[in-house]
Amino acid sequence: MRRTYSYNEAVKILGGRDHPVIAAMDKVLGGALLLGSLGMWQVLDLFDAKPDFVRLSNELLTSLSAKRRGVSRYTRTQRLHAAHAVLVMTAFFEAYEEQQFTVKLTPEDRELVARFNPWELELPLPLSSYPYEVNLAVLEGLYGQLADSLLEAVRGLSYWDRLNDTGKDRLRGALRHAEMRALERYQELVAQLAAEYPEIRFWFAVDEGRAGRKALARLEDVLRETTTDLTPQLRLTELAGAYRGALRRPLVKAADVPDGVRIPTLADAYVDPRFQLGTEGDRAFAPSLLSTWDEVPVRDDLYAYLAGFLTSPEALSAPLLVLGDPGSGKSLLTEMLAARLPASDFAVVRVELRCTPAGRGLEEQIEHGLHTLLHERLSWAEFCRTTGGALPLVVLDGFDELLQATGVSQSRYLMTIADFQQRLEDMGRPALFLVTSRLSVCAGLELPDATNVVRLMPFDEGQVRAWLDVWNAVNRPLPAETALRYPDLASQPLLLLMLALYDAVDSSFQRDHLGLSRGQLYGRLLALFAEREVTKNEAGRTEVHLAEDIEFELDRLSVVALAMFNRGVQWVAEHEVTADLAQLLEVDSPERLKGTHTPLSAGETVLGRFFFMQRTEAVREDRTTLRTYEFLHATFGEYLVARFVWDRLTELRQEDEARSKRKVTADDVELYSVLSFAALTSSKPVLDFLREFAKDSHREGLSDLVSRLFAGREESRTSRGRYLPSSLADTVRDAKYSLNLVVLALILRGKCYSDDLGLSVDDWRRLTLFWKSRLPSSEWASVVLWFWVERDAERHFSVSLSNRDREVHAQWLLMSEPYVTLDEVAVTLRDAVTPLVSQHGIEVAAALINLWATPADKCRPALQRLYEATGGSLVFSHEYFVRLGIGGNDAELLEQFERRIGISDTLDELESHLRLHERGVELSPYSNLKILLKHLDEFGYMELRPDLVKRARRAAEELGVQLKW
Repeated sequence: MRRTYSYNEAVKILGGRDHPVIAAMDKVLGGALLLGSLGMWQVLDLFDAKPDFVRLSNELLTSLSAKRRGVSRYTRTQRLHAAHAVLVMTAFFEAYEEQQFTVKLTPEDRELVARFNPWELELPLPLSSYPYEVNLAVLEGLYGQLADSLLEAVRGLSYWDRLNDTGKDRLRGALRHAEMRALERYQELVAQLAAEYPEIRFWFAVDEGRAGRKALARLEDVLRETTTDLTPQLRLTELAGAYRGALRRPLVKAADVPDGVRIPTLADAYVDPRFQLGTEGDRAFAPSLLSTWDEVPVRDDLYAYLAGFLTSPEALSAPLLVLGDPGSGKSLLTEMLAARLPASDFAVVRVELRCTPAGRGLEEQIEHGLHTLLHERLSWAEFCRTTGGALPLVVLDGFDELLQATGVSQSRYLMTIADFQQRLEDMGRPALFLVTSRLSVCAGLELPDATNVVRLMPFDEGQVRAWLDVWNAVNRPLPAETALRYPDLASQPLLLLMLALYDAVDSSFQRDHLGLSRGQLYGRLLALFAEREVTKNEAGRTEVHLAEDIEFELDRLSVVALAMFNRGVQWVAEHEVTADLAQLLEVDSPERLKGTHTPLSAGETVLGRFFFMQRTEAVREDRTTLRTYEFLHATFGEYLVARFVWDRLTELRQEDEARSKRKVTADDVELYSVLSFAALTSSKPVLDFLREFAKDSHREGLSDLVSRLFAGREESRTSRGRYLPSSLADTVRDAKYSLNLVVLALILRGKCYSDDLGLSVDDWRRLTLFWKSRLPSSEWASVVLWFWVERDAERHFSVSLSNRDREVHAQWLLMSEPYVTLDEVAVTLRDAVTPLVSQHGIEVAAALINLWATPADKCRPALQRLYEATGGSLVFSHEYFVRLGIGGNDAELLEQFERRIGISDTLDELESHLRLHERGVELSPYSNLKILLKHLDEFGYMELRPDLVKRARRAAEELGVQLKW
């Protein structure tokens, strides 16, 4: 479907040649309408025939309502689109008719040909992705264009020459009033049309205030008002029944919940999400970047947006992309949408991409989804031909899972869909598409023009309370105030459910929450769900064995967290988890037994059963299932990383205390394996959890152990362990291990002096430069961010972890690094330029220093560097003006920069131009000197600089400037 129609195209769609209203209108226009030859002369004829034109246009719109039922969804949308185009033009000519100004045309005038042709203009269509006011502003611009074009056409006619000044002013005024009145009349006509066709209200993103309904029931209400009343085909009825069955499904399976807990259904518990709406208006739109969304308003009328989008022509040209974090409810949204859309209007095909064979084409993915839904083989073409007027809506759920599991780039996936939509429409089989994905996976994804991108937002306080109202109606109440103490968990639907399930066991969450730290809460939550999984095996256990099994279950989860942390990724593949479990915990070894003396499961059978773990799947052509794992909330993984590190450290201390006195060095191979692949400083939550663990630990003994491990770091290693999550050079691993030992020492001691670390100042410099040379730039930046190093008169230097929580910018990394490395020369230079950098930033500061060190006759490149520096324009003018007329190459500077300087009232500019004038330099046409001289008294310099006033008077006299002062 065309995104916009012209008036010509619109009237043909609404009736065609045989429609009596169009036939009458064509007669008014001399037969040019249906021939497609309307031009400006027919517009001018309307000055005489406009009452007939307005009447016939309104009749055409009225006749539309007779055909609003019993047509396909596509046909209904197409006619509404055309009706809107007719309405746009009708409003303008109605507004002009109200002015009661008649233009009488002569035969000579009628023979003139004008270039502007409003009948072929593509008339704007309201877009649901923009606010009502924005859509009106577009129409306002169109009406201004029409008024200007008509006036321009009339001014070229003999009629204009016969008008006196009063008549010309009256015509101008009539067109101006018509322009303003047209917008008002347009709104009146749209309101009338929307009374017959409710979807039009949602094209304008107008919320009707249906606040009493939830779970997208308001969307269902709206679309039932706009239904075509066609009887859905049998297949669609079957599909609709399956989709609506999801509304009666409990949020989680009964087997996954404690005894006595009642789980609300999806229809009862689903809370319509808040969202942000972005549009691919230009290539600068990057939905994967959080900064892209900073200025985008948050909306809570998702039903209204969807009603407008799904019934509008814009939906037929590009897919709707729905983004959200893991656990934000993307898949649930697609289930709700499929359940709420009327089968008479929409043929929904919901495809779970994780279940489609990877590497298949788009059409094959859809057909695979159809087979899964209908349990029969059916081609996409055959399905489209049997929808009985319902518009197909293909929901492709889990694009991120497809990418994540296969590791194959699909940057043109949405472009492929848009191309497919265009081909379908050309064939007369249009379709809508919706794709869901995680935000971070969309980096590099190409978006078709004007793609609508919806980002699902976390719950706010009101939504948390609404969800808990449903939960509390069937379970022991969990006060919202208790859950809201942990917003990171409560704001995500799945994690809020996890909190509710945790509290439902024995209300310990409510009882203890005031005394629980974040780490303690995470520990209890994870232990509770680990216990539930362990006790599903009904074999008898002693309490000791149960505790051991729970602990080992948590160890396995920790290995998954380490697999991500040590690889620097957000998710990890199943084969990587399996390898890590074997290397760190010997999970696959039949000799490794715990608790009830039953063999442990492999990694793939352990991890997908927890609420806080998301398992992603994709199927290859050979039917091999590819899986990856990630945490619904990153903090779970960060807690488990800290927990595993701390457990290994405390276990090593216990082994160290029990070792033979003749053995000098503790065997730290396992600790080295864990801590030699990623810097602990790269994660603030990991550091925070480690600090929390340290509060209740035997700090002195642990600190002594870490000090000895650090002192022996350069000894030759007999083994680096079997654990290899990534391939790193030994020197890189040694650098990261020594860094992490220092971090652990700082966590245990708070502050370490040179003698605590056994390092001189020179040793510290060499160590930090070793880190810098071997660490990736991001990890070295985290060291600079967190390490606070100070010189000490008695103990040489001290190191501590700062409490800074800010983003590291490159310029501040450069400025702060000398303090960490104790580079005294760099620190001296840094202190000297700090005031300048603090005021202007490092890029401008560097340009200024370069400029100040450059002679005036060679300063052009330095000035250019300052001009191009980010933020440099704020100081450029001053530096440019002070270099004019002091003996440099003035002509060169004026030629390159004078046009870039606007009118200024600065003393610098006046003095520089006076110097140039006094040196006999010819001023260019761009010089502001004459303006400055005329208004010198307004700038307040006369009392401050009498010497300047005297020079200004002399220059004015020489330049022939009449002074006002």
